[in-house]
Amino acid sequence: MSTANLVPLGLGELLDRTFSYFRKHFWLFAGIMVLPQGILVGMQILVQVFLSTIPLPHNPQTPQAAMQTMRFGLSAALASLGILIPYYIAYAMALGATTHALSEVYLGRMATIRDSFRVIRRRVGRILHVILSILLRAAGFMMLAGIIFFLIVGAMAVIPKSMILLLVLMGLVAILGLIAAFVLMIIFLVRYSVAIPALVLEKISARQAIKRSIALTRGYLWRLLLVAFLMVMIQMVLVSLCQAPFSVASMLIMAKGGRPGLWLTIPSVLVGGVGASATAPLLMISFVIAYYDLRVRKEGFDLQLMMAHLDEAVQPRTPIEVDDEARERLEDSTVFGTLILAFITGGIYVPIWFMLRRKALNDLNSSEKIGIVGPAIALAGYISLFLLSVIDAFMKINMTQPDSPLFAVQPAILLVSSIIVVLHCFKARRILLDHLAPRETGMFTAGIRLQHDNEISPLGTFFLGIFYLQYKINRLIDRLYVSEGGQMEASSPESPAMPPSPINP
Repeated sequence: MSTANLVPLGLGELLDRTFSYFRKHFWLFAGIMVLPQGILVGMQILVQVFLSTIPLPHNPQTPQAAMQTMRFGLSAALASLGILIPYYIAYAMALGATTHALSEVYLGRMATIRDSFRVIRRRVGRILHVILSILLRAAGFMMLAGIIFFLIVGAMAVIPKSMILLLVLMGLVAILGLIAAFVLMIIFLVRYSVAIPALVLEKISARQAIKRSIALTRGYLWRLLLVAFLMVMIQMVLVSLCQAPFSVASMLIMAKGGRPGLWLTIPSVLVGGVGASATAPLLMISFVIAYYDLRVRKEGFDLQLMMAHLDEAVQPRTPIEVDDEARERLEDSTVFGTLILAFITGGIYVPIWFMLRRKALNDLNSSEKIGIVGPAIALAGYISLFLLSVIDAFMKINMTQPDSPLFAVQPAILLVSSIIVVLHCFKARRILLDHLAPRETGMFTAGIRLQHDNEISPLGTFFLGIFYLQYKINRLIDRLYVSEGGQMEASSPESPAMPPSPINP
């Protein structure tokens, strides 16, 4: 194994290393990005095929034509929404896998596509949590800026036209304010640029990762902004060049009042997907290298790594430590974040919640175990309900047969999936109670166990499900991981092997 050369990097050196690692390990990083881009391309092709079945109006000047155009736009919007959810999950997995692969390569170790996805699969929920939190904060920022913009425009509407100078001044303020808000939002997002590397490599929670990113990037925002701008521009330019011939042909056809056929749109989507797979890793590679550079600058990470290698050489690890690392731990996650994930995925995240925590729950001291079959069936049911709802919306928009027999099975699918989820909620409750209950046998053991049963309410478990369970896990997390001697565990599998120096966020 080669040793890592961790030194503070200038802007030019950071860019040079980004392109160097991307060139040397191109198939590794491009292969990781094939998963999300493949899903996106496949869904886009299905959308193009569906939209091609909607006829264009013969006379675009009639009211019926305007209504038909509006239906076409709604169909395209709903189709785009159907694409986003599976792509969002796959892209989160690819970001985590790219982070792990680059980290292994950067520290002088071997990395493969399969191992990168295998290591990251247990952290997909936290990566999704980080991405969603960042998107919601950015959306809130832009929503506030938009409200201020429309208030200024509304005020301009009531000002007399004779005050032309004031109107011009307010118009300039509104436009410049909107541009400034957009720039500030980009800088705001750069603060979170190393949140995913921190989450994956330090094995911390989503909230801790966001705080770590804010702390590490303080004082280096403009440099990271320039790096992000360059990488995004490279991707956009290369993808646009790949699709340029198809785009020109489509514009020529549309200028003559026609619509591009599938023979033109599908190759454009395929070529764009290939270009995106080849260039998308650049941004994440640069952020991971920047993460290591910031830790070297602010925390002396190179010295920590050197000392860790010395400790490994002097003190070999014992089998007990290996067994401890094989355990998975439940984590403190926000109930609000869980609720938002369940809402935006149409309930699909509910069975995924069990899948992500299945091993951690099964590692607790209980005879009850959660299998994979039940959550998988519930997940398939919720995905089916979502797809049927999208298809139903398409059919109603286009005034095709809305009463298809296919939709008669929706209540049955919902009932079966909900029953499976409720059963697994109570199974998770029993596992937690068994772990918290005393393990000794004695005269008062039964009474103590009954008291523990009241700690997790059956009514809360039934009516609130995973949201109530996550709330209780957050409250009981310290008691769930107490050693036999009554002390907190010194370390956990989710804590980094080399804890970073504390930084005040």
